[in-house]
Amino acid sequence: MPGWLQLLSVGAGGALGAIFRFMLQCCFSGTTHRQWVIVAINLTGSAMIGAAWAISGRYGPSVFLNQWLIAGLLGGFTTYSTFAWDSFDLIRNGRPLEAALYVAVTVIGGFLLCASAFYCTEKLLR
Repeated sequence: MPGWLQLLSVGAGGALGAIFRFMLQCCFSGTTHRQWVIVAINLTGSAMIGAAWAISGRYGPSVFLNQWLIAGLLGGFTTYSTFAWDSFDLIRNGRPLEAALYVAVTVIGGFLLCASAFYCTEKLLR
């Protein structure tokens, strides 16, 4: 079980990441293609987590890098960055079929759960 300092570090980073994401969304809220802002955020987060893991691999893990930046800030900014890293890491470690399954389950499952929750909630609120 992580200690309080670790939890606070991740929580502070996550709060900041979520605030950054929200601010970016607000900057482009008047556009008709709001989802492209999210795509840009997700792609940016993917690049950032890849860079952070590369730094961690080169210089060794640190509390700041692993907890505050990766789990906290980037996790709050986007969870897609973790999805991208995990997919790449599976392929990098010689597990391409598992990577393909991971991608398919995440994307299709996420879509189906999102749609199902939307329609069920919509029905419950009528």
